[in-house]
Amino acid sequence: MKLDYLFTRHESGFSWRDRKEPRFASMSRAVVPADEENVGRRESDDRKESEAAPPIPPAAQTRCDPRRMSPRQLGDWAHDMYLAGALSWEDYCLVGFPAELHPDYNRTVGALTGRMAQPDAPRDMVEDWEERLAFTLRHHNPLAIEVRRVERVLSLLRRQASARAAAPPRGPGSWSGLRAARQ
Repeated sequence: MKLDYLFTRHESGFSWRDRKEPRFASMSRAVVPADEENVGRRESDDRKESEAAPPIPPAAQTRCDPRRMSPRQLGDWAHDMYLAGALSWEDYCLVGFPAELHPDYNRTVGALTGRMAQPDAPRDMVEDWEERLAFTLRHHNPLAIEVRRVERVLSLLRRQASARAAAPPRGPGSWSGLRAARQ
């Protein structure tokens, strides 16, 4: 055959069966000891640790309310969460770029749904993401990565909303803001 030259060795007397494995002068470099504290851990334990929700940074907690958030504010919130380490890159790509911010939304999605883009109109993002989770569960395997991503984002939004509801109101329209302005 024409390709036989690729599989023959040009050195006479050489056989791959006679090849010896390389030997290391010091065995300490050749063998890596097992980490004793991780012996007996399973991959599922690592997965549970990676899915543990990181804390929401205080600056992002006080800035916006997920129950009255516009898609543009959602993108900014997702960016803050990504920079703080609360969202992974994949989660940020899912949340950080709402479809309503796309310039062709009205010609594509808006034309199909009959709803024009309102990127600055506040709405309940927790409710929107709960609907998105229901849709994702309907159309994907419940153990799929897409479902887990939506669940992580929804848990962050819910935690932000509960932290926001528990915090006393601040700002120019609140009583504490008026007291601070008088002093």
